[in-house]
Amino acid sequence: MVLLMAAAVAPSVDAPPAKPPDVVLITMDTTRADAVGVSGAADASTPVLDRLAVTGVRYGTAISPAPLTLPSHATLLTGLDPPEHGVRSNGAEALARAVPTVASVFAEAGWTTAAFVGSRVLDHRFGLDQGFSSYDDAMIAERIGEYGYAERDALSVTDAVIEWLGRREIDTPLFLWVHYYDPHAPYTPPAGFSGATERAAYLGEVTFVDEQIGHLLSALPRGLDNTIVVVAGDHGEALGDHGERTHGIFLYRGVLEVPLLIVAPSLPAGLVVDEAVALRQVAPTVLRLAGLRDNAIARKDPLPLPGHSSGSKIPIYAEATMPESAYGWAPLQAVVMGGFKYIAAPRSELYDLEADPSESQNLAADRPDDVKRLAVLLEEMTHDWKDAASAPAPEIDAKTRAALRSLGYVGEAGGGKSDDIDPKDGMELLADIESATRLLRTGEIEVAVRRLAVLVGRNPANAPLQTRYGEALLAAGEDERAIDAYRTAVDLRPSSEFALKNLGDALLALGRTDEARTAYHQALKIDSRWAPVWLRLSDLAADDERVAVLRRAAAAGADSLTVYLRLSEAELETDPEAALETCHRIGELDPLAAEGALCLGRAYLALDEPLRAAPHLRRATVLGRGSEVGEAAADLLRDEAPR
Repeated sequence: MVLLMAAAVAPSVDAPPAKPPDVVLITMDTTRADAVGVSGAADASTPVLDRLAVTGVRYGTAISPAPLTLPSHATLLTGLDPPEHGVRSNGAEALARAVPTVASVFAEAGWTTAAFVGSRVLDHRFGLDQGFSSYDDAMIAERIGEYGYAERDALSVTDAVIEWLGRREIDTPLFLWVHYYDPHAPYTPPAGFSGATERAAYLGEVTFVDEQIGHLLSALPRGLDNTIVVVAGDHGEALGDHGERTHGIFLYRGVLEVPLLIVAPSLPAGLVVDEAVALRQVAPTVLRLAGLRDNAIARKDPLPLPGHSSGSKIPIYAEATMPESAYGWAPLQAVVMGGFKYIAAPRSELYDLEADPSESQNLAADRPDDVKRLAVLLEEMTHDWKDAASAPAPEIDAKTRAALRSLGYVGEAGGGKSDDIDPKDGMELLADIESATRLLRTGEIEVAVRRLAVLVGRNPANAPLQTRYGEALLAAGEDERAIDAYRTAVDLRPSSEFALKNLGDALLALGRTDEARTAYHQALKIDSRWAPVWLRLSDLAADDERVAVLRRAAAAGADSLTVYLRLSEAELETDPEAALETCHRIGELDPLAAEGALCLGRAYLALDEPLRAAPHLRRATVLGRGSEVGEAAADLLRDEAPR
């Protein structure tokens, strides 16, 4: 440990606080350790976190258990590594209700619990909502981020938290989890935060999140006087390290090492802990600091803190399942111990993290004894977890399931396959796939088909590759072979709503509407809130059924401006009162949407209330200035509503 500034000796972390504190967990998605200023990176700018670090304890080497959002957050909330809690990928599993979380412990002890997340990759159907009395995962379906999941920016998340805090009665202590998703690719920070290079744009996203954390902290009801604040990255971002642009495939430092700091009244200021720690240690530490020690989570290894160190260096586990689940390659596992990292792969890797911080020299061939030692350690760790309960598939509620049955289908999901390709070799395959895709996009269809066929032969278990091959075959007029490729992608990833939608779209393009409907119904079984699929089904519905389909979409929580706009247009003709309610929902989703204001104006006109229509139409002309929406509102204001 290294002290940055003098601090009085703090009481033990096991000493209960005088009164129950508020606890705030802030998670920064896709934030690598050197993306914050206190890491020493010259181009990083995070003044809020820098000031916060000076008031608390910072961990210089905090390691994520997985370079994916859902598994790493499940670890943060349970104190378990992915093989223990069972959530090992994004979208395929849900945390089992039998697994306790810090939220459930706090709730049982009388804390008010609330969560606000910035991406539907953390949708409540994946099980992280357990223990939270309020779980806000509402976001506009059209705002799509990386991997196709809806997201909302840090400003929207902070506004939602502050609005909730303003309504809350302060009569119980609070456990609040706030998740910021912005640094995910593509890097599009707001004006004033952008940069000329990809790294600069990425860092601009992190700086924007840092600013919003400042607004959040200033709105906390007790300030920092009796509040424990934890800020943690969930995983990092490669930014080109080892040939990986984003994250999910490899287990190198850029994607695993993240910021981690804790501020609490019982902790000294300005302390930096140098020893490597695991994110799984956050959950027991938070509960101990809050005085909740008599539970299964708190009894696990805590983070080293003044008055309570873990006593000995613990092995730190990490895994990458996306190579297998997404591309049909070999999965990766790693263990960090004693300054070395061992990565179990078809071609094993060993790195001396102190002598080689960039992990550029694979020592596996030169140090076989260290490889054997760490391989045995990794085997012992994973063997201990072999009896851990596997995570179930995500659940959908009974009401939504009934709606899907009324539409025609609720099916079951299966598992995938693997070609056991080392991800280091797989990256070359990805480059070849991208090259073939460019040929397809530029109209060189026959060449693209031939190249993709060769790649499929090399990597048949790669579901995205099968989808791309199907797209090329469809463009070449090879209809049946194309559908076979799309179906193969579904067989490989039966729990993927994206594979099912791609199949449905291909079938629809060929006019095979009944088969397309079935594929879309299956996709909704996996993600009942997926607006694009509901819109496809509304297009396929008969005129007298379209409103019912769109209402089911709204009831399922699609939160789509397009869904509500289409529904309001249909309702205006037959049920203006219902249309008015639908238009209000558009305004709730996006108060700055000109379409919502126009919708309200049209609804009031349909109800023969021009005086109430006028202000909404005026607002629509302002919000939609220069657009068709603005012009339509101006026409209605001129012709049908009083000025």
